[in-house]
Amino acid sequence: MLNLNKFANHKGWGIRQATLIFCFLYCSSVFAEGLYKYAAIEHLFEQKVGIFVLNAVYKKLDLKIEVSALPAKRAQLEASTGMLDGEVMRIWSYGEQNPQLIRVPTPYYSLNTTAFYLSERSLAIATLSDLQRYKLVVVRGVKHTADITANHNHVEQLNSTDKLLSFVHRGRADVALTNKVDGLIASKRLKLNQQLAHSAPLAVFPLYHYIHEREQHLVAKVDEMIQTMLRSGELAQVTEQAEQQVLNSTH
Repeated sequence: MLNLNKFANHKGWGIRQATLIFCFLYCSSVFAEGLYKYAAIEHLFEQKVGIFVLNAVYKKLDLKIEVSALPAKRAQLEASTGMLDGEVMRIWSYGEQNPQLIRVPTPYYSLNTTAFYLSERSLAIATLSDLQRYKLVVVRGVKHTADITANHNHVEQLNSTDKLLSFVHRGRADVALTNKVDGLIASKRLKLNQQLAHSAPLAVFPLYHYIHEREQHLVAKVDEMIQTMLRSGELAQVTEQAEQQVLNSTH
């Protein structure tokens, strides 16, 4: 137990000043309990939806989250080293590559990897193997497109979906690979939706919440809540609300 008189004398403070400082420090530590800090990849539609949904999951557990939107590589660094408590959502293989992060077993969202290209070119892209003949651009550090293009000879990494589509529009790449909805939103934002076409989804990836091993006590609780909300239909409702909110925020 802290001796306030001794603490005050040591610092040269009055007892009242020492009491106020102690209360501030104590209250700060109390309010910090139950707050977990996660990374999300900046600018991506699915990540913004995930933040909304994950907030709802943690709220039902009487816990709070704080999310930092970061470039994908930095998000991975801060989550895997324990600077943050984990990541909002990543695909399955992310956990294989980052063993310090524990995958919450039940996926709570998904994304569709889709090819965007100039409408006038009418590219024949129906399967992943069709991509081999084209020059591709992907967002740096995003795992679903990194995995798909791992053995591809002509891939350039850029910092955002907007840059991918601009590259394709200017003829500097044949195909931009990204999540379908993210690409549609970006093309509309850039006023390129009339000039760009897109393929049918080439791959579907479930998305999982990842928690640093330091906080592994959370994994079972969060997974159980996701499953409960999934069974009741609440997860679908919250996800629909999240999607609508994110879509509205982009207009």
